[in-house]
Amino acid sequence: MRARLVSVLTVAAVLAAGCNGETGGKAEPSTPKPDATTLPRAGAPKVTTPLKTEKLTNEPCSAATDTEIAGIAGKVKSSKVEQIAGGPTCSWILADLAGSINGGLNVSQPEGLSHLYALKQQGSGVTTFQPLPDIAGHPAVVFANGGEGAGNCNLAVGLRDDMMYTVVTALFDDSPAYNDPCGASVKLAELAIQRLKAAQ
Repeated sequence: MRARLVSVLTVAAVLAAGCNGETGGKAEPSTPKPDATTLPRAGAPKVTTPLKTEKLTNEPCSAATDTEIAGIAGKVKSSKVEQIAGGPTCSWILADLAGSINGGLNVSQPEGLSHLYALKQQGSGVTTFQPLPDIAGHPAVVFANGGEGAGNCNLAVGLRDDMMYTVVTALFDDSPAYNDPCGASVKLAELAIQRLKAAQ
């Protein structure tokens, strides 16, 4: 089980963070760091209410309490900050081998949602790409590059044109949210946005 959770989280993190070198295939060309005048691009929606994100940069697990996560996906066994490709994220491990739900700012990708939209526009890098209705007033998309399956959902929400919050959910059938992992991802994203709005 643990191997599957690590695999899903790693694939989603690498996709959202972007590629800077060899990947076993063709390396993506490096691009200049965008500024406020170049984003959004590739058809990505503009974030009309940008948020300061320092709270989640410094405290990824402040996005939700263990009790709130329990109400979303099942009882929490443990929660901890982990360092992944996109930056620090909070990993909530569920009790009874029910899976995990992970959320964090993608600080390594300065294009925000435009990065994922550009991959979709290029026709490579994503095998799932599904824009969602705004979450608490912020644009969102479900994405993947392989690894789709029951209980899995990767979600990105634009907090600013240059910053996205990603949620990686990998659940097993002991989780009450197993049949709707994207619903669980949306609920965590809503809580994270609420925390950020309260910290403005």
